[in-house]
Amino acid sequence: ATSVMVFAPHPDDEIFGCGGAIAHHVRAGHTVNVILLTSGEFGASEHSDSDYAQARLSESAKASSILGLPAPFCWGLIDRQVVYDEDLVLRMVQVIAQTGADVIYAPSPWELHPDHRATAMAAVEAVRRSVGEKKLYLYEVSAPLRPNTLIDVTTVWGLKQQAMQA
Repeated sequence: ATSVMVFAPHPDDEIFGCGGAIAHHVRAGHTVNVILLTSGEFGASEHSDSDYAQARLSESAKASSILGLPAPFCWGLIDRQVVYDEDLVLRMVQVIAQTGADVIYAPSPWELHPDHRATAMAAVEAVRRSVGEKKLYLYEVSAPLRPNTLIDVTTVWGLKQQAMQA
């Protein structure tokens, strides 16, 4: 059985970036786990960081529910300070092994946001170090990438739109 791991730097990256692919996996009966590296608290302005972060995590959980997933797990790293380092790589290697994931999604290294690029580089290295056959898909969120795989999400587009609205 296919097991899928989605790494997202911030709540909503998983939905905007690869929500359609996630919906396909759920429909196919695959196990899908989403890990949010941060709670996305950096965007807080008039709200307190924790209220804003909680709202984003709550929206992400609602969007996941629409796609048929449990709420994502958040590692609580600091938004805008995700670093490509040995700690992050090892943490990813460990969770890939624990979940038995054989399909991994992470942002594209072409992304402009430094948290997205750090997540991409760490995921590439984690997959390289992981035991067994793995497929890695790098998704775009806010910057066009040079694709090597296109996934037709026409049949799940309405579902992805509902999740994005959440």
